[in-house]
Amino acid sequence: MSRRRCAAYDGGVTPAPATRTPASAVHARPVALGLLLVVAAVWGFHWVVVKQGLAYMPPFTYGTLRLLTGLVTVVAILAVQRRLRMPPRADLPIIGSVGVGQVAAGVVIMNLALQAVPAGRSSVLVYSTPLWTALLLWLVFRTPPRRAELVGLVLGITGIAALVNPSVIDWAMPAELVGTLGLLAQAILWGVVAIHIRRHRWTASPLDLQPWILLTALVPVVILTLLLESGQAVRWEPATVLILAYSGVLATAFANWANQSATRSLGPMAASLGFLLAPVVGLVAGAVVLHESLGPIDIAGFVLVLGGIAAASLTAPSPADAEREPRPVA
Repeated sequence: MSRRRCAAYDGGVTPAPATRTPASAVHARPVALGLLLVVAAVWGFHWVVVKQGLAYMPPFTYGTLRLLTGLVTVVAILAVQRRLRMPPRADLPIIGSVGVGQVAAGVVIMNLALQAVPAGRSSVLVYSTPLWTALLLWLVFRTPPRRAELVGLVLGITGIAALVNPSVIDWAMPAELVGTLGLLAQAILWGVVAIHIRRHRWTASPLDLQPWILLTALVPVVILTLLLESGQAVRWEPATVLILAYSGVLATAFANWANQSATRSLGPMAASLGFLLAPVVGLVAGAVVLHESLGPIDIAGFVLVLGGIAAASLTAPSPADAEREPRPVA
């Protein structure tokens, strides 16, 4: 059975699935590498942006405005390209899975957790998705991990245990503990969706389906906003507009396209290596911009988790897998 690797992801949009694409649609390597680095930086720094944005907007309202901004941007891009069309019936399950399980849940959990959990810690915990994907494949689909994946699981879970132990997190503070557990649940949920993404037989491309994925994600977030934050005001300042532009246009619309383009051009292994920069950027940005403190246990835990992610996501496929492994497409 071929086991496709999934690049790390911040929750705004769907990673590229495995489908065939003509060589003419692939970017030159320098361009693809540039896109990869930009996406890793955008997604990594986004944790700091959201942390600051929550000072201007309630969490569900922020999520609604972010998704709406991203949806409008994607619709405009596809309309100009004359690619805006109804989704194929065969792709409705993946639209629902990614839209609700990955995008909507990711935005909601991210915005709620960042009210209590440091941005750097949050980015590292969420990007542990490859660890949980390997574990789910092992437990549910009886696909045993390769040696490097097993090493990654041991390293990553040891690091996570270090990051949630009572000497690092005050368990008497429910908000931080619940937020941390919520971020881990988000990473596990993304692992479930990642398995669906790689097993789904895509009819349309992810870019063509993106408006419907974002629209599907927008519906539950709007309902939560109306139910829980009706009447709560947004501080409309220049910073608010810049934050929404970053979250909606850059981190949601642009980064999704760039992610798919870079992965398609470089292949999933190289792209996974590049996306390991995202939690590093998030960790450094949290320390530099937000002055989040890093103790010895924090640093050890971060190193273990990042090492585990690297081992789990960068395992070279076997020759049999490589022969069956098509290149991702945007």
